[in-house]
This record gives sequence, structure tokens and C-alpha cells, in this order.
Amino acid sequence: MDLTHEAPTPPTTPGTVTESYSAGGHDYTFAEFGVGPGGTAGNPAAVEWVRAIRQGFHQAEPTEETLERTLSWMHAERVRLRAAYPHAVPEAALPTRRPVATFTSWEGSLNVGRGRLLRARLISEVTVRPTHSRRGLLRRLMTGDLDRAQRDGYPVALLTATEATIYGRFGFGAATFNREVSVDATTRLQLKAPTVGTVEMADGEAVRQLAPVLFQRFHESSHGSVSRVAYHWPEYTGEYAITPQKADPEVRCAVHYDDAMRPDGYVTYRFEPNTSYPLTLTVLDLVGASPDVSIALWEFVTSLDLVDRVRFGRAPVEDPLVWAMTDRAQYRVTSESDKVWVRVLDPAAALEARPYTVRGRIVISLVDSMGYADGLWALDTTSGRPVVERVADRPRTADDDAGRSVPAVQLPDGADVAMRVDVLGSLYLGAVKASTLAQAGLIVARDEDALRDLQDFMETPTAPYGVTQF
Repeated sequence: MDLTHEAPTPPTTPGTVTESYSAGGHDYTFAEFGVGPGGTAGNPAAVEWVRAIRQGFHQAEPTEETLERTLSWMHAERVRLRAAYPHAVPEAALPTRRPVATFTSWEGSLNVGRGRLLRARLISEVTVRPTHSRRGLLRRLMTGDLDRAQRDGYPVALLTATEATIYGRFGFGAATFNREVSVDATTRLQLKAPTVGTVEMADGEAVRQLAPVLFQRFHESSHGSVSRVAYHWPEYTGEYAITPQKADPEVRCAVHYDDAMRPDGYVTYRFEPNTSYPLTLTVLDLVGASPDVSIALWEFVTSLDLVDRVRFGRAPVEDPLVWAMTDRAQYRVTSESDKVWVRVLDPAAALEARPYTVRGRIVISLVDSMGYADGLWALDTTSGRPVVERVADRPRTADDDAGRSVPAVQLPDGADVAMRVDVLGSLYLGAVKASTLAQAGLIVARDEDALRDLQDFMETPTAPYGVTQF
């Protein structure tokens, strides 16, 4: 097959970094670049990048408005884009300026407990064109970004996974979970205790201005929450949805007020087409400064006329609502899925940032095939303040020598417990017990006491919960 050799034009945004790469006889240019001012006219490479990600997620070709809005928030958030460009393509194929692999990241924060916000690298829009898969493109993009994140001092990286089988080999572990729930609204929701404050319906534009402030209160008080960026608010309030690329006049909004009539929560929702029964209301976003505010917002949406059922796709695993209801049979879980995946890059900074309820000392052996967190780490809380230090290298194993991305775990001398770094990611926020992971064969412990100590260290008063999609 004759190939069109057209060297890709690298982005010209200040700070662009490029490098060459070859795999299986195919040549690529990798680029890392930002989004400058000037919208589509000033960022032609970013325009092609957006087209590539929409193709990767089977979305429609972006409209001019979608492109302008996307580039605007990326510029505002100082997003870094990564891409792989082929050096040659066959006749009629997409041009070399359209990347065959994409990746983006930006700075955010993770609530690790007791209101402590940890600086985090947020990763999104990871795609590889299927005709260029299995050539190491994703690994090169991921390694490049995690290398930079570690150099820049990020203790953790975060992502949400469309395909759960991909990211464990890069050291990410599922760390928070959401449930899709359905609440029967055919009879008024009866609660065991009176709700607080009042709820009033509100204009979408007003909620758009208010929502970032209210979300920040939620973020600062909710263990497991991840920060949001500007593109969330137009979508959740109906101004403009990136998919299907238009305003949504069906979206309605309401605001919760405390006893002093100060806003402290909101809900946005849409009535589904009334072509069949039960008549369904879908909650798009529900944010309360405290759980009792969220329960009051639930009471509001379930009290609306001509509604038989209320659905919400980001309810907590440990939901206070179901315990507040007189008839818990009205509350039904329809599915559960992982939400945020955590990749620990700096165990000392990450483990020292989160709170603990026990005092003691434990030595954890971490297996990290990418090297960032590999070694033996001592976590000491005897003084009441966590102190973490790297105490030894981890002895190399046959799997290390073979270059396996998911090596077997062995317990070295001097360690109390051993695990891969992705398992630490799952433990980090307390969503899963250490004993459960040990039963799954993912943690090796010196003895039952060591496993019990690890569980006591990593347990949290509440399950982690967040509502951010990225």
C-alpha cells in the first residue's frame, strides 16, 4: 500500500515539547502542548486534538461552538495536551495532523479527609485509534505525563476509567465508587426526621453563578471529593451540553437555603419524555454543603407532581438518604461503578497528607514497576502526626528482571505488609478494607496482626464520596 508521507506539523503553542518514536516500523511524533488564547483560530493543533478525542469516544464531529467552549476552559485551566502523530498515512486516511492517540491532564485537588485538600494531577481524554493500538502509544503518553507530574511534585494522579482493565498496570487503583439509584416517588417521601432549611426553584443562569461556590463547600467537606473545572456548570444547568452539542431547555434547577436564607446546596434535573410509565425525573447534579442539605433536596425532587420515579447516577455507596427514609423499600440500587482511580506517585507526601485514627508504626513494601513509589516505606503515627520515610529498597524479583508491568508481590525482610502500588491506591481513601484485598490475594502480610494493623491505619470514618466526572 502506498503511503502519503507528510511530516506532522507540531503545535506552535509556547512550551510545546516534541519527540520522535518508532514502533513496529511505524514512525510517530509525540507532542505535549498547552492551549493558548485565540480560540480555534489560534490553536489549530488543539482543534485537531478535540476532533480526535470525540472520534475516540464515538461522539459527533464537534461544532464550532463546542470547539470554542472546549478550548476556552482548557486555556483557563492551563490544561496540558499530549498527542501522537503518524508520519505517514495511506491515501484517503485521516491526515497526519489528526493525532492517533490523545491524553490530557491538569492540576486539581483531592479531599483526603478532615477537609484536607491534596494537590493532584487529573488525567482525562485518553484515546488510541484502534488502527494504531498495541504499539506502546498509551504507555509512552502515560509515562511522559506521570514523569512530569512527579517532577512537579504531585503526590497523586487521578483519573476516571471508561475501561477498568487498562489502568492497573500503570499503578492506578479504584478508590471511590458511586451508585445509580432509583427512588419511588409515587407516594410522598416520608422521612424519620424533619429536613432543614427551605428549597426554592431557581433560574439556570443564577445557579450557574452560584454552583461553583456551593460545590467548593461540598468539596472541602466531603472526603473523597475531586475538584471541578469550568465545563461542568453549563452542562449541569442546561446552558450547553458538549454532548449533544446544544442547550438543554429541559433542565430545571432548585436551590436549598439554610435557616438564615443563605444558599447551601442545589439540584439540577430533567423530566424524561412522558411516552411511557413510570414518569421519570433524572437528577443531573445534586450538591449539598452537608448530608442533611442533600436529604432536603431529595425530599424536594420526590415531592414534585407528575413524577413516579427519581433517578440519580452518582449517589454515595453509604447513602444517609436510605437510612433517613421511613420506607427504605422505595430506594433501589440499580448499579454500582468505580469512579475515581488513584495513582500514588509520592508515598511519603500522600500518606502524610491523610488523617489517621490510630497510633503506631507499620512498614509497607510497595511494588511499582514504573519506579515512582517502589521500596519499603515506614508509616509512623505514634506522635499523633503521621511521618513517612523510605527505609529501604525493595529486593528485586524475577518478575522485575523480566520487566513485567504487574509483578508478583513478595514480602521482603523488614516489611510488615507488601502490595503493588495500585492496591495502595485502592486503600488510600478507605473505600475497601485491607482484609478484603488480602482475601483477593493482593496483600501479603507478615501475620494476622500486621494485616489488622494495616486495616486500622487505612480505615476512615466514612466511605469516600465525590460527584466529579472528568
